[in-house]
Amino acid sequence: MPITAPHVLDDGVRLPYDLFLGIPVHRVPEVVEASGMTEEGWIPVDKGTLATRYPGVYAVGDVTSVGTAKAGVFAEGAARALADQLIARIRGQARTPDYDGTAACWIEFGDDEVARIEVDFFSRPGHPVGTFTEPSLATAEEKAEYGASRRVRWFGA
Repeated sequence: MPITAPHVLDDGVRLPYDLFLGIPVHRVPEVVEASGMTEEGWIPVDKGTLATRYPGVYAVGDVTSVGTAKAGVFAEGAARALADQLIARIRGQARTPDYDGTAACWIEFGDDEVARIEVDFFSRPGHPVGTFTEPSLATAEEKAEYGASRRVRWFGA
């Protein structure tokens, strides 16, 4: 017998459900909001350079209005592009490519199968495009390798 529980919407309507899959309201942390850097709830940045309106200050990840999904793979790509740009500037080298707004995400389907979607948010502004790879065991192995490489890179584990 399914367990039915109500969900209360913003307008007070109670919506019964058997399985609720949702994403909580996303917002910047209070400390970021209190900094005065936000506009309409996010830190505005140049989408290619990730520069804020403050000279020498950059922002990446979930606090920005860059125009990509709020997922770690996008923050990682933005941080990598920004780091390359800053290192090149410090070394007096040619400018490196701007952040391109692309990343891949994995979706687990059960039976140990995982699908992959590669998404590009910038090539068609306002209309993200993506390529879907069907669920498979091979893609599940790829996801596991990706996760393991991040644990090593970030935590030395």
